[in-house]
Amino acid sequence: MIMRKKKKYLFLTLLVVIGLPLLFYSFTFSKYISDSIWDYYLQSRGFYFTSDYLGEDIVQNIDNLWDGGSVHFNVKNNLNEKVVTSYDIEYQVTCTVKGEVADHVSCKLNGTDSDTHEGILSSFQTCANNTGDGIDVSSLSKTDCELGGYEWITEVAAKDLYFDILVDDDYELNDFVVNITATSTHPYNKSIGGDFTLHKRNVLEEVVTMNYKNYTNYDRLVVSNSHSSEKCVKITWDSNKLVIDADETKFNSYMVDSDNYINGVKFNIAGKESQNYVFYKKDFNETYNVNEFTLTELDDC
Repeated sequence: MIMRKKKKYLFLTLLVVIGLPLLFYSFTFSKYISDSIWDYYLQSRGFYFTSDYLGEDIVQNIDNLWDGGSVHFNVKNNLNEKVVTSYDIEYQVTCTVKGEVADHVSCKLNGTDSDTHEGILSSFQTCANNTGDGIDVSSLSKTDCELGGYEWITEVAAKDLYFDILVDDDYELNDFVVNITATSTHPYNKSIGGDFTLHKRNVLEEVVTMNYKNYTNYDRLVVSNSHSSEKCVKITWDSNKLVIDADETKFNSYMVDSDNYINGVKFNIAGKESQNYVFYKKDFNETYNVNEFTLTELDDC
């Protein structure tokens, strides 16, 4: 009898151990399917609510040279220049300081005393001249535009927004994260968000620094120059571990290993600017950090 009870408890324990992960996976998968169907529905209605800094998955924005001033971002009504929403979109933006620093730091939007902002992306149609004949057709009606052989288009509506940081007196602020969430409220509901990791630059700090972030399918190296002048930089790494997503416009020259994999680049970086490079891991089971890279400042690239 005792043995049967033990087997019963063991069976129940196994059900819990196996069932909870399956339940979590089922919930996550169901949410993914639900979100995908909703996105497909929105696109079928010509609805696009996007941003260069925010996304359906939280976008990581890093500024290692923040000088304490306003931080800018935007919201838009398009997927690209040709795919644009043809009706107005009402939206709301919220700004939140994350972590313990929120007790001493507040975030305010668009020069106001509020961490919430409401606005409208207004749809606007106009006549576009893509023929190259040099004629100004912007004042033409839709009928005259199309009869004249020109294109009647919906222009992209983009709102440039910004947030400011207010800090309690005598509180020393260095590194912190601000979350921006933008939600369309009419005619459809969609939320996009982004985290802004800010490092307050000390005026005495004049260095070139690196920051490395891990994502699901790739990693990103951010190189920041806090000097006021342009610098020549060489970055090297172990090409047996990491492969760079090579964009030759972003560096002056490169070095390769014996297998012809790039293992180093040289590039110029402007003063008070940052550049980023995407890397792919050869072994997806490994996790790398900024210590995988060596940075050298050179006199000439």
